[in-house]
Amino acid sequence: MKCLIVGLGVFGRNLALQLAQLGAEVVALDRKEDNLSLIKDEVAAAALIDFEDTTPLARFPIPEMDAVIIAIGDDFEASMAFTMRARELGARRLVCRVLSPMHGRLLRLLKVDRLVVPEEFAARGLAHSLLMRGAQDGTDMGCGFAIVEAAVPPALVGQSITTRAELFKRYDVRVVTIKRREKPLLGGLLKADPDAPTNYRTLGLPGLNETFQAEDILVLFGAETGLRAFLETD
Repeated sequence: MKCLIVGLGVFGRNLALQLAQLGAEVVALDRKEDNLSLIKDEVAAAALIDFEDTTPLARFPIPEMDAVIIAIGDDFEASMAFTMRARELGARRLVCRVLSPMHGRLLRLLKVDRLVVPEEFAARGLAHSLLMRGAQDGTDMGCGFAIVEAAVPPALVGQSITTRAELFKRYDVRVVTIKRREKPLLGGLLKADPDAPTNYRTLGLPGLNETFQAEDILVLFGAETGLRAFLETD
């Protein structure tokens, strides 16, 4: 997959890195050398471009890109100009960061394929994680549904989906997967670094008889009200 990203602020830079880590061929453009220097060794190509002049965009194979992402976050006019230029150059899939309600309306008129408001997305996820006990992250799925990552309720430790089937049915909650803490090296014989980050591995689709462990993180899907009640289980 080939992607071109214009704008390497916090959102654009992290998107470029994530895409590159997932195996995409990323071309990253920005007007600041400092932003380019942070990712130039991680992406296929990184180039300096003047946001006041869209002409150089034609030097890149826009029609060959699977996605062109306009991630400019601080310049309304530049975002609009690069969006229109990318469309003129034959972008097959155009994704744009939305800077304001007016910006969003104009992008819809240009028939942009996908509009992204990273701040709104992050805020909705944070709201879910703040309102649910043990929740560490969340994603609003719309229509009152959400996906949350939360510490396993104490009442479920040593249990499984099968043994507590009535609880999952009562709150209509589904276990998407389980993130399990990695065991220390050599079974704990080596002293762990207290400052080292905790590593978790994702188990994939969990079996119905998989036993929940004390430090598990459950990835759950359900209605917000059901999830909240489920995580309050004692």
